[in-house]
Amino acid sequence: MEKIYIVEDNFGILKSLELYLQNSWYEVFIQDTWLNAVENILEKKPDLVILDINLPWKNWIDICKEIRVKQNIPIIMLTARNTENDKLEAFSSWADDYMAKPFSPKELLARIKSILKRIEVKEVKWNIIKFDNIEINIDKMKVYIWWQEEFFTKNEFDILKKIIEASWKIVHRQEIMDLIWYSEYLFDRTIDTHIKNIRKKIRNKDVILTVRWEWYRLNN
Repeated sequence: MEKIYIVEDNFGILKSLELYLQNSWYEVFIQDTWLNAVENILEKKPDLVILDINLPWKNWIDICKEIRVKQNIPIIMLTARNTENDKLEAFSSWADDYMAKPFSPKELLARIKSILKRIEVKEVKWNIIKFDNIEINIDKMKVYIWWQEEFFTKNEFDILKKIIEASWKIVHRQEIMDLIWYSEYLFDRTIDTHIKNIRKKIRNKDVILTVRWEWYRLNN
């Protein structure tokens, strides 16, 4: 069951949307304040976020960017503001769609389905794996960090793919050695160099954990 997270300070809209989407076979999480919204969203890992622009005490642009920088989650903006500048500002903040109040729940549901379907088709077509801000296109052998392509050598690509596919499981250095073709003499220094380069390119040294200098795993 796909998960939807709604952040909306109008309690009437919040509860009616919750019920409508639950009846449409989605698992729904709701929140009527921005407080800890980003942390809660990252913990629940929903398939899509519906975010009210007019949340008090917090800039909605900041919330949107915080979410998208840390996880590649689709976002639909929901707001009473309906000017062209408001829409342009929403899309420039990495929103996927924009709905003005008052809105039709049926139209919102159609937009949700459309966005989730595009993601599903894209991943099936291109054989894509994701973790946080990292997206690996296996067919094209490309890596995207925060939606920007980053050059990886073949060895770096294979190592990163191996570790992400293993998820929380440990990857032994020998498994990484099997992916590359160096002599035993160069093994330790070569692996260390590759891991160092990968951490630098993904711009987060804490994503890949080193365990007792012999194993690696994702920090998830």
